[in-house]
Amino acid sequence: MQPEKQLLILHQKQMQRLSESMLERLLFGMLLLLALAPAWFSGRFFVTGDGPCHVYNSRVLLDFILGQHRAFYDPFYYLNTNFDPNWLSHICLAGLQGIFAPEIAEKLFLSGYVLLFAFGLRFLLRQINPASLFLSSVGLLFVWHHLLQAGFYNYALSIALFFWVCGYWMRHRHAWTPGTMLVMAALWVLLYSAHPLGLIFSMAFIGSGLFAETLQTLRQHGARQTWVQLRGPVFRLMLAATPMLVLLIAYFLRKPWGADPNTSTVAGLAADFFQVKTLITLNSTERDIAKFAGTLVGLLLARAIWQRRSTRVSADFILLFTVFVLWQYFRQAGNGALEQALPERIQPFIWLGLLCWTATAQFPKFIHWLAPALAAVLLGAFLSVRLPILQKAAALVEDYVNATQHIDDESVILVLNYDFGGLDFDGRPIANRNALFMHAADYIGAYRAAIMSDNYEATRAYFPMIWHWQRNMFGQTDKESINFENRPPRADILSFDWRSEGHKIDYVLLLSYDQRFYDHQYSREIMGQLETAYRFVSGSPRGKAEIWKRKE
Repeated sequence: MQPEKQLLILHQKQMQRLSESMLERLLFGMLLLLALAPAWFSGRFFVTGDGPCHVYNSRVLLDFILGQHRAFYDPFYYLNTNFDPNWLSHICLAGLQGIFAPEIAEKLFLSGYVLLFAFGLRFLLRQINPASLFLSSVGLLFVWHHLLQAGFYNYALSIALFFWVCGYWMRHRHAWTPGTMLVMAALWVLLYSAHPLGLIFSMAFIGSGLFAETLQTLRQHGARQTWVQLRGPVFRLMLAATPMLVLLIAYFLRKPWGADPNTSTVAGLAADFFQVKTLITLNSTERDIAKFAGTLVGLLLARAIWQRRSTRVSADFILLFTVFVLWQYFRQAGNGALEQALPERIQPFIWLGLLCWTATAQFPKFIHWLAPALAAVLLGAFLSVRLPILQKAAALVEDYVNATQHIDDESVILVLNYDFGGLDFDGRPIANRNALFMHAADYIGAYRAAIMSDNYEATRAYFPMIWHWQRNMFGQTDKESINFENRPPRADILSFDWRSEGHKIDYVLLLSYDQRFYDHQYSREIMGQLETAYRFVSGSPRGKAEIWKRKE
């Protein structure tokens, strides 16, 4: 063949690869827009279970940093001086609220998480096998999961940062320089500041890789050569990990350990996994779409197993990592979990681990286009089911937050929420998979300098703001060990003055209080106290909230 013809053919192949690469990026970009849509088309608010509490505490943290309202806050909260996990979302939200309204700050934060997840997964897949980047589009199915919808923002960030830490290690594991070591150290500290689970699994991922590489080198070159070859990279890696390890050990030493109630069984955990329950975020109507998403990953995995059945590659350690995660998942059966909702926290890592190992295979071209197309259909299906629910939730919360105009700055607010699941304005349930409205009123505290009674974060030693126990409203308004988190809520409002050493509840906010609760003993107790010491100020425009103010 003539040299000119060879050059022409080579040029044509290069142009074809470039065209295919651009098309793949275009498809990924389109799916990324679908993944971002829930945050921006949900209405004024993107409602999650704990999200409003994060937004509120971040506002208080910002006020502490700026020295605003300190005389008001100081009797109720003090600043946690330890650098603990679960700080990252608060730092981000506090900074964003310095510029934007609380609901916009939250949407920007969630958009940042989606981008961090999407491009982090893509970065990791590029290190595993650049030819399998199309799988990043499939991975976008796991951006919105049950615990993110529950408002576990730091945990969600830890998944996204897990990709970056593991991908960066794969890229530089044999060529550490002072610069790359500093970046690795910073990434690990950043992941520590989000949540311990992503950090521990990143260490498991890297440990699996080192273990597999050590075995392979031992078989090929013996113990002496293995020591010579690996001691430098391992030493540099450990040096980069030192700041994170010091922080993590100090955190575990001061962390109060206690098992959460856990009645999981192996059969139940297996059913949850195969149903891909982590993708059922709002209502059980998402169940079939979640199963199809799991089936898509399963079919790609089966194709990868068939293609890889007689070959080995260095990235096969990802399978070892995934087996470790799966083992940790099923270990939760019959034992007290060390973290709340631990099986639910682990499940996404299993699916994402399987997807990453799937990337080690070579796929025919039609799968490169078919898999993202199917992922787009599934993302669209999820969006069609979730968006109306999110919009109803946003409308209900907007009705709650309307109470802000009747509340003064520097007020103490007792929130009595009668329905964590929420009914829409036609009386139909909004969500049955997530307690979306558990902390919905806390947005008020982001607009007003306020003490919100249901600030559960301030009862945890690892969040930025901590209750002074004398003013902890969970304990100082309870009656016979029952408080406002009970359904229906119960509260000893009138004795808060002396129990809190002279502080008063300025407002009582009733949410979703309707005829279902009028005749309950606890409701009669509360209304008797309100009629004695408070006056009715206003109801919300659509009747979902009542504001009562303390009589002068």
